Amino acid sequence: MKKPMEQLKMKQMPYLIGISLNMIFVLSELVFAKLAHSTALFADAFHNLSDVLALMIAWLAVVVFGLQATKRHTYGWHNMSILASVFNTILLIFAVITIFYESIRNLILPENTVTTGWLVMVVAAVGIVINFATAMLFKASGVPDEHGHHHEQDLNAKTAYIHLLADAGVSVGVIIAGLLIQVTGWHVIDPIVSMIIGVIIAVTSWPVMKSTFNLALNGVPDNVNESDVLRYLSTHEGVEQLHDLHIWPLSTTEAAMTVHLSVKKNVDEQELLANISSGLREKYDISHVTIQIETNEFDQSCNVI
Repeated sequence: MKKPMEQLKMKQMPYLIGISLNMIFVLSELVFAKLAHSTALFADAFHNLSDVLALMIAWLAVVVFGLQATKRHTYGWHNMSILASVFNTILLIFAVITIFYESIRNLILPENTVTTGWLVMVVAAVGIVINFATAMLFKASGVPDEHGHHHEQDLNAKTAYIHLLADAGVSVGVIIAGLLIQVTGWHVIDPIVSMIIGVIIAVTSWPVMKSTFNLALNGVPDNVNESDVLRYLSTHEGVEQLHDLHIWPLSTTEAAMTVHLSVKKNVDEQELLANISSGLREKYDISHVTIQIETNEFDQSCNVI
């Protein structure tokens, strides 16, 4: 098993590479967008810039993930990964709005300039290579957590992966726009293609946005089926009844659970706790489990699901 510091460095590497490559490309693309008089290229550059900011926030979340818990922050700083994912989602929404704004503005108030189709195509092609290559880094960046477990793809890595693939899709659209402009001379194609790309980005990003806001509101993580957990606990040997079952995210990859259990007489409570805790980790990937054992006479319910 790799040491914690080695794991942390492995998790950071895709973010650092992605930030560096995309920042260089964004600055270059803004220059060429001005030279080519292209709204689509400008929109692509702005969306790439939102990715750079998103990657920086997500990278910071990965860094604080390795920090130790304190007396004040008893769960550590893992929740920062959820906060980072929320910022990522907001940035993506803002980028889509900007694309629509610039496209509509250029349709209503077209400038007396000529879009250079071939230059748009070349710059966009470079963008495809950079974004696709960086996206593949995140797809292959899964490393075990501090317990040695392999979780599903971290939501920040997943968000970055979708961001970068969306940018590659944007660049494909920009190439098509550049080709059509070069062949037909219809410069109105530029803002129209930009709006189409904005719609595609919004639709493909919706599932991640939905998951992000669910985690931000302490909802049950998507990879945990609360009904199955309830059934597992209520039918477990030695359990008579349960109440106050709560499941919430500690981070984009970790879930916590608390529950009150009434157990049968002559049951080895320590063995029962060990069996249930182990089952919850293995079957439902719930890493932090707190179980309160009580008698049937004890009734202090605060919530029931």
